[in-house]
Amino acid sequence: MLDFRIETFITVCRFMNFTKAAQYLNITQPAVSQQIRYLEEYFGSPLFDYQKRKLSLTEAGQAVLSASITFTNDQNRLRKQIQSLTNEKKHLIFGATLTIGEYVLPPYLASYRKQHLSSSFTLFIQDTSRLLQKLDQGEIDFAFIEGYFPKHDYDYIPWTKERLVPVCSPSHPILQQSEISLKDILSVPFILREKGSGTRDTLEHFLACENVSVEDFQSVIEVGGIEAIKSLAASGAGITFLYEPAFRKELSENRLVPIPMDCDFSNEFSFIWRKNSLYSQEYSSFFHDLISQHKNIPEVL
Repeated sequence: MLDFRIETFITVCRFMNFTKAAQYLNITQPAVSQQIRYLEEYFGSPLFDYQKRKLSLTEAGQAVLSASITFTNDQNRLRKQIQSLTNEKKHLIFGATLTIGEYVLPPYLASYRKQHLSSSFTLFIQDTSRLLQKLDQGEIDFAFIEGYFPKHDYDYIPWTKERLVPVCSPSHPILQQSEISLKDILSVPFILREKGSGTRDTLEHFLACENVSVEDFQSVIEVGGIEAIKSLAASGAGITFLYEPAFRKELSENRLVPIPMDCDFSNEFSFIWRKNSLYSQEYSSFFHDLISQHKNIPEVL
């Protein structure tokens, strides 16, 4: 059972304010302070720094928070597991970023489902930042992501490496140039995902390595969905960057074509879960079972 002092500690970390934590937990502020002092005595180290009336975690506090979140999530999963002991069906709850969830994962899941008829699952497709929040809050067990994540908080298995490719309509004027550099496209309308998406984070990182930022483009169009981005690019509204699996259909139909540029942006897709989870072996086994179905998946192209 979750120690009430750990719950108080997590709540204080959430608000970084003793008063707000007390109000949320419906207890007094002195009670919150007393419980935090108990934990600091128990661990033998201060968990918070107090400077200029601003609360922040110490290194020990960060370690306790990471372990507490994992412990809380494991406890919730254990409770659900025990409650479903009489139910032979196995239900998985996990997440995936947009590119992976809509263009990479479905055939794997379909093949997995055929091999495990009694299993069921719930898949959340959201951006990387929201998936990390769901992991931390115990709303999902694991996630498939394409963006950057703090590796000190999560265990992970590298899955596959995909190219992030500049694409446009086959009739786009940029293709008339004999040579195209990254700086040549700065004057062309740039279509990209919203902030917080793994694709955008990755793209901004790659651009920064080339001493280019999103702000350097004269015109930027932010869109929250890949299908809308592809439609805009195919209509000639601008150029964009997409992972190869996301535009295979449009490529085969000659609606989108790669822009021949001297750049190679590749990013690793990862399978992640909270670090040091009691269910690490179970999650890892699921992942390896899932990707073993690859031999049953026909080639798209």
